Amino acid sequence: MSEEQVLEIFIDFTNAIEAACVNVRQRIAELTGVSASVAVPVGADFNKLPYEKKQGTKGEYEQTSKRSTNNSVLFQALQAKLREHSGFWQHQRFKFWFHQQDQDVIDRRKT
Repeated sequence: MSEEQVLEIFIDFTNAIEAACVNVRQRIAELTGVSASVAVPVGADFNKLPYEKKQGTKGEYEQTSKRSTNNSVLFQALQAKLREHSGFWQHQRFKFWFHQQDQDVIDRRKT
C-alpha cells in the first residue's frame, strides 16, 4: 500500500468522524433549541460527489442525491451545511440548495 493510499484512508476516516460530530451537534441543538454551527470538513471537495446535469426554468444546473452518493460522508456534510443555512448556501463558485425542499436531493449551479 502506497503512502498516498494510506493518507486517503486516513482522510476518509477523519471525515467520517467529523460527520458523526456534526450529527451529534445537530441532534443536541434540536433537543436544546440552541443553534449548532456546522463546519465544512477540512479539504471537503463537493466536486467529488456524482452530479447529473439537469435543465430548469433558469437554465442548466447539476443534481446529486443521498441515493446516488450512498449517503456518503461528503454528501452528509453538504446536507448539514444546507440545513444550517435554511436550504441555500454559496460555497466557492457554486450555489447549493435542496431540490423542492427535499433534503435528500441537492442541486447546484455555478455563480
